[in-house]
Amino acid sequence: MLQRYRDSPDLAPSDYHLFGFVKNQMRGQHYEMNDALQTAVRQCLRAAGTEFYRKGIFKLPERWEKCVQRNGDYVEK
Repeated sequence: MLQRYRDSPDLAPSDYHLFGFVKNQMRGQHYEMNDALQTAVRQCLRAAGTEFYRKGIFKLPERWEKCVQRNGDYVEK
């Protein structure tokens, strides 16, 4: 059972914190080349700042608790 929680995408900061942020920041932008897209994503993540990453990391215990309460089921915000 522990394996189920450890592998839960609901606990991955990239899924619940980073991807939503990048999606919102880059909404409406279009890139012809993959290199240009990769550069834009890197710039977006660099510009996010230390506090942004700190918040994502400190949300982990709360997300873990929700995941445990739901027996590993998907956790929506």
